[in-house]
Amino acid sequence: MRKATALILILPLFGTAKEPAWFNTGMNNRDIAFSPSGDVMLTTIMAPKNLHSLIAMSVKTNGDWSPLEVVPFSGQYPDIEPAFSPDGSYLYFASKRPVPDGEEASWDIWRATYDQENNTFGEPKNLGAPVNSSGNEFYPSLTRDGVLYFTATREGGLGKEDLYRATPNDTGHFSSVENVGAPVNSEAYEFNAFIDPDENYLIFGSQGRASDIGGGDLYISFNSNGEFQAPVLLPAPINTPKLDYCPTVYDGRFYFTSEQPGTNLPKSMTSMSDWYTSPGNGLGDIYSVHLDQLLKQLSAL
Repeated sequence: MRKATALILILPLFGTAKEPAWFNTGMNNRDIAFSPSGDVMLTTIMAPKNLHSLIAMSVKTNGDWSPLEVVPFSGQYPDIEPAFSPDGSYLYFASKRPVPDGEEASWDIWRATYDQENNTFGEPKNLGAPVNSSGNEFYPSLTRDGVLYFTATREGGLGKEDLYRATPNDTGHFSSVENVGAPVNSEAYEFNAFIDPDENYLIFGSQGRASDIGGGDLYISFNSNGEFQAPVLLPAPINTPKLDYCPTVYDGRFYFTSEQPGTNLPKSMTSMSDWYTSPGNGLGDIYSVHLDQLLKQLSAL
């Protein structure tokens, strides 16, 4: 097994002079999302101790990425985990912003229309019940048929946090929600689930399973005849003893976040300052690997 997994090449998206937004800032970059055109990318920036979070955007023009800027609807309230619908008509995200009826805010799934031609967003709207509940809902991910996958801490789950899916009705609203069930969900934590747009596989984070390597690991479950199979732990070096989370796939690459630190640890006050404000400091950094390469490695295990 070790020989097979050693072939995986992970590329951290550290910034360069040409591409200042790619993508890791030295702050806690929680996640990454690309518009269907590939010309817009979003990331969540987390403040220390999760005191605040916002969604930032970079735009590609003539092959160059612009510096990160906060998207117009974000910054006032905690926002995380953006995800475009496959057709590009909506942006989904999780937020703890106040709900319209004045109830105490919890983490809910929100949705804003997206104009791809002009790169503009509409006013975010809370999806409401049955997607949102008195619990917390996170990490939206969409299929081509409009089925919404998300994770939640709500009554009736199999574990501490579970994966759910919501099916749209003829009007485009979500009319029913179901727990994805075992073997994907367990008595442990399941979180941050990316669904392949064609529902061929589901990649998600989990913590507390017997197979875990460390502080939260990534698993993949393949769909066979409409049923998700027993999850497979993704191999090292994708999973580490640190937290590995927030998976997504775009244009043939698998992206994820990891809190694994770099190897060049600081030995002076100057190097400590540089290290603490740079990628590899043990906060969240975005990594990527060719999806085909990963799938081949899994088939060889």
